[in-house]
Amino acid sequence: MRKEFNSITEIQNEISRLQRDADKLKQKTRSKVISDMLSLMKEHDLTPEDIAQAFHKNPLKTKAVSKIRYQHPDGYTWTGRGRTPIWIKQIESEGRSREDFAVKNG
Repeated sequence: MRKEFNSITEIQNEISRLQRDADKLKQKTRSKVISDMLSLMKEHDLTPEDIAQAFHKNPLKTKAVSKIRYQHPDGYTWTGRGRTPIWIKQIESEGRSREDFAVKNG
């Protein structure tokens, strides 16, 4: 069933009506969903804190920690990724090799 519209105003009014209908439907089903959630929380001994904590976890995105590949005697470190640090550039300009500062990772 497709209604014919004669103006932009009629279309905008229909969009507004449909949005109101959608909001009413969401509100109607929301109570049932909340009731079901509370029931499941009780059944599984879950607290609101358990649920909140679950929102703050992001198990799919774990950031890999790069191993330190180079370390200066003064404590500066570099993973070998990204921009070459100033201290590496400086030792190389002095004619030394960055491999002199390589960390043995086992």
